Amino acid sequence: MDAIRYYSRTGNTEKLANMLGNQLKIEAKSIDTPLTGTVDRLYLGGGIYNLNVDERLKQFARNLDPKQVKEVFLFGTSGSLFTVGKQLTKILDQKHIKVAKDHLYLHGLMPKMGNINQHQQAEIKGFAKETVTE
Repeated sequence: MDAIRYYSRTGNTEKLANMLGNQLKIEAKSIDTPLTGTVDRLYLGGGIYNLNVDERLKQFARNLDPKQVKEVFLFGTSGSLFTVGKQLTKILDQKHIKVAKDHLYLHGLMPKMGNINQHQQAEIKGFAKETVTE
């Protein structure tokens, strides 16, 4: 089983999660929805706010059970060049949860504008395809 969980303050990461979910045929759900059962691939996403990952998303990652989650694929949005990768990878590494080398970070998204362009949409499709053929 695969799952998508995300945290989104402005709606941009939610939009990305839903687009990714459409490609993978998985319903994207917020981190408020607990994981059930064993998850082979967890797509975990969020945005960068004032150079940091939101504490709620960090806490979700800290609470993941390495017996329940086999591998995590990170994704995120940002108005700048910063990503959720470094901060979440550090937490997941401490939990001994594998973080996939494939990730998806969309940059230049301004709050609440949801301006995911055609090039970024193609990136989402490519990311979805790469992660299911591994």
